[in-house]
Amino acid sequence: MRFSVEEIMGARTRYLIGGEGSPLILVHGVGMSADSWLLSLPALAKEYRVAAPDLLDNGFTESGPYNGGPPQPYIVDHLIALADHLKFDRFTLVGSSLGAMITLLTYFKIPDRIDKIVLVGPGSTICPPPGSNDPPALQGSYENGKKAIEDPTYESCKARLGRVFHDAARVPDVVVAMQMLLYAMPGAMEQFERRMAGLRSPEARQYEVFSRLGEIKVPTLVLTGREDIRGKFSAIAESAKRLPNGKLLPYDRCGHWPHMEHPANFSRDVLHFLKS
Repeated sequence: MRFSVEEIMGARTRYLIGGEGSPLILVHGVGMSADSWLLSLPALAKEYRVAAPDLLDNGFTESGPYNGGPPQPYIVDHLIALADHLKFDRFTLVGSSLGAMITLLTYFKIPDRIDKIVLVGPGSTICPPPGSNDPPALQGSYENGKKAIEDPTYESCKARLGRVFHDAARVPDVVVAMQMLLYAMPGAMEQFERRMAGLRSPEARQYEVFSRLGEIKVPTLVLTGREDIRGKFSAIAESAKRLPNGKLLPYDRCGHWPHMEHPANFSRDVLHFLKS
């Protein structure tokens, strides 16, 4: 595996790339980066050609054409542009948390190019949109991330991740270290506030995916922790039933990040699904 930096859609874009075989793209969640996949990449790259980007205006990737409002369409177009750059004609998408939403929005835009989908800890992103009196779905992510960016120490960044793990002792130090670096970069808070404001804006509601789950025809694995505080397991299980070719795989004693909390099991199960 190696890191590469290329200009994609007018933005200097950082991504991990490695392995041989059918193409596989890993899509990270809010406030994360390609580094969140580090514990799973070696196993996946033994079987597939794997790319894990820092999404547009995330991590070390520049904002390019995005300067406010809902970031979803810009991130989707940037992800497709990366696939084109890598000459991935057809590929599989694995999306974590908000990355699950980006994965599905990408599928809806280019369904003929997607072979399979894995939704990892999708939380509330695949559940019915909240009512007018419900708390915003992303409020918890916003408050948690903001605390770490305001004080990007080892302790605060590890606590930020640990709050959404079932077992905070399993938070990987390599991801904590990258969070410390990213959150200490100039402009980190301004970028975070801009993205989160766009994600939580009324205009972002047009990008909900719950109502379109029945349109997903490719095999789809929903891999989620039973103790995920970002979405009730019962609601996620009900949403998974709407997938015409879906499969639900719950992890016991697991929070919002199965690929970081149980990386060996995650890699094994994803590879089994992709080969089946």
